[in-house]
Amino acid sequence: MARKSLRSLYQVCRWLHIYLSTALFGLLLFFCISGLVLNHMGWLEDSGRQGQLSLPMPTDWQRFQATPVQLMPLMQDYLYQEFSLRAPRSTEWDADMQEILFDYAMPAGYALVSLDLASSTLTLEYHQGNWLGVWADLHKGRHSGEVWSWIIDLSAVLMLLFALTGLIILFQNRAKWRTGLLAALTGIITPLLFYYLCVPAISGV
Repeated sequence: MARKSLRSLYQVCRWLHIYLSTALFGLLLFFCISGLVLNHMGWLEDSGRQGQLSLPMPTDWQRFQATPVQLMPLMQDYLYQEFSLRAPRSTEWDADMQEILFDYAMPAGYALVSLDLASSTLTLEYHQGNWLGVWADLHKGRHSGEVWSWIIDLSAVLMLLFALTGLIILFQNRAKWRTGLLAALTGIITPLLFYYLCVPAISGV
């Protein structure tokens, strides 16, 4: 009975290991490349695209000029429809300058939108980094939104499961499990050894 249960465990682990490896192939490739980019930040010297747009304020907004708080939701909807900008990092009403400011953060870039009520002018200033910069920020989860944050967490859990199922499958092969465990142990100890011997740190404080 115990042997049958063990055999079933190996079968499930083998199935998970195979299909997790194929399902995670794209994400593994992405995190490997973006991690390499993060380790060589000099590759990010390309400034990407940046610019500024000035547009007339939509005419249907004019009736809200005296109540900027009511104007903000209209402005946010407009920016989403026209430029796919959503969830500003901050919004501000400057009464002295008669100006509404929206600040948007995104991977390797930003968008700053101002609405000058005195001149009825909407100004969009933006910067978009190159794909290397975007990938580097996605790797860190920087300014990438809640959904991408969940993708990072899910990827980490699935990669851990992929590694553990591979280790369990190793025990099925009696001729190679000692060598395999030695390789796994070496893989754990080696980076720790390099960390303690080579990475700058402070002690005694």
